[in-house]
Amino acid sequence: MITIKQAEKKDCSFIAKIILLAESTGYEITSYTKMFGKTMDELLPAFEKMIDNETDGHPLTYKSYLVAYLDGEPASAISVYKEGENGDSNHLMTGALMTGFDRKSVASAFGFLKNHNDISIQKKQNTLQIDCVATLPEFRGKGLLKELMKAAEEKAKQLHVNEIEIQVWKKNEAAVAVYEKYGYKIVQEMISNKEGRNGKILMTKKI
Repeated sequence: MITIKQAEKKDCSFIAKIILLAESTGYEITSYTKMFGKTMDELLPAFEKMIDNETDGHPLTYKSYLVAYLDGEPASAISVYKEGENGDSNHLMTGALMTGFDRKSVASAFGFLKNHNDISIQKKQNTLQIDCVATLPEFRGKGLLKELMKAAEEKAKQLHVNEIEIQVWKKNEAAVAVYEKYGYKIVQEMISNKEGRNGKILMTKKI
């Protein structure tokens, strides 16, 4: 049995795993492991601490997550928030990162991102942003993503939002195909100058 719940403080450890797992597709050009030069296991304690905050409106807080439980076990999660509702999400994320890492590490990480700013896609104000979607390996193929995507649309309606955005790596063709199946369309592509045929894809859905 699948149940969807709004994340709580007790879910921080699970959500930290989801965030890092969501970035480990094998297709990513930028990721937290690359930004900070650390493994997922090394980053996990900092992320557990960092996302234990209540500043909603970005993917680095437990407040933005919906968690899917399978037979009572947390199995999958998705970050959903209204862009601009509490300020620019990128600025809010920077503030969250500063609680988990020292200033030098954050500066170095943002230097890494600056070298890849050719694939940066601006988030549209007053849209529902979907981010950090992942399912623990042992629970895949159980229909969890379908239920989370339905819950995301319900969240958009609650927030009086009529458009949802999600950004996907171009080479992650399986993910692109899944979101297309759920009614999302590609509206923008930013191809990397360094990675050839890879880059970011913006997909949107009107509801």
